Amino acid sequence: MTYPKFTLKLTFETPKKARIIYESAYPEHVASQVRSKCKMDLFENSIIISCISDELSILKASIYSYIRWIKVAESIYKLTEDE
Repeated sequence: MTYPKFTLKLTFETPKKARIIYESAYPEHVASQVRSKCKMDLFENSIIISCISDELSILKASIYSYIRWIKVAESIYKLTEDE
């Protein structure tokens, strides 16, 4: 049986920005491993997220969650980068 899966690669302007956003989203990532299995890695200036689930609806919820967490972290980064 083939399970639904996705891989998302987000590339940022600098490795520092990628690291800060990764570290901001990581606690949410760790707490979310209930119904889908996801891996989140930091590589240079990119964050790579790979998920698999036995249900498409759970996978879709995971995608939306990661996008939301990253967007919030990026918004906070933008607010503080001038400080």
